[in-house]
Amino acid sequence: MLTPLGRLDKYAASENVFNRQMVARSLLDTLREVCDDERDCIAVLERISRLADDSEPTVRAELMEQVPHIALFCQENRPSIPYAFSKFLLPIVVRYLADQNNQVRKTSQAALLALLEQELIERFDVETKVCPVLIELTAPDSN
Repeated sequence: MLTPLGRLDKYAASENVFNRQMVARSLLDTLREVCDDERDCIAVLERISRLADDSEPTVRAELMEQVPHIALFCQENRPSIPYAFSKFLLPIVVRYLADQNNQVRKTSQAALLALLEQELIERFDVETKVCPVLIELTAPDSN
């Protein structure tokens, strides 16, 4: 039987898009399974970063739907990894704000709003990571 991380790796590398979508959908459950081990939690976060590079927009959109839930879980259950959100999750949200796919962009906007409403983003991160991208995206010469 596979470990939670082994299962994550197996299906994240699948050629089948549905399997990769299911991986994105199951990330929070995987984190819950490994939350007692800080190294395993970091390993899951690293795999989230890799999954964020998936070429399939439905996988990226599904991942983005999970980010607010994962961020809240990390804040409540892994205070020993205070950089988890800022280092692993926020860069994905910010990058997806300018994604080529409309659904991914919309999902990242909704995730950003949820993260702001739940006060999961530090002011410093808003000022240094989020605002510059929003300013760039709203510039008159921006497409």
